[in-house]
Amino acid sequence: MKGLYILIGCIGMIFLVLLLSGCYLLIKYPYLLNPKEMTKAIVLTDKKEYSPGDLLKVKIQNKENQKICFSSCYPYYIQKKSGNWQNYIYEDCDKEDLVESCIEPKSVKSFELTVPVLKKGENRLSILACIGCNVKEKFKGQENFFSNDFTIK
Repeated sequence: MKGLYILIGCIGMIFLVLLLSGCYLLIKYPYLLNPKEMTKAIVLTDKKEYSPGDLLKVKIQNKENQKICFSSCYPYYIQKKSGNWQNYIYEDCDKEDLVESCIEPKSVKSFELTVPVLKKGENRLSILACIGCNVKEKFKGQENFFSNDFTIK
């Protein structure tokens, strides 16, 4: 009988560890709850809150089997949430929009930007990319990837 209690206790501990591991994964990767949010790339900022002038560090993970490439004019847009997501107004690019850099398949690339003076509130990065294109080709955006939300204080 004592052996049965030990067996039930061990099974309970294994179940608890699996349950807690699953909760951790869902908190860390909430898109796992919604398959529609599965994406070819994951874009994450290093913090949830920034002030103008702060350094914002971004990691982009390419989950594709092809390279993902970015524009020489606007590799990213900052968007503000006001009802729906809207890009801040950018000046026109005065050069030809070419593919400037790429992330190889199943790789991660990081970059940093200085947070400009923005309205306080909820923001995110919008990154327009082309899939399988090559550096120096004319950029033709095919897919938008979005970062986690962050707050400008």
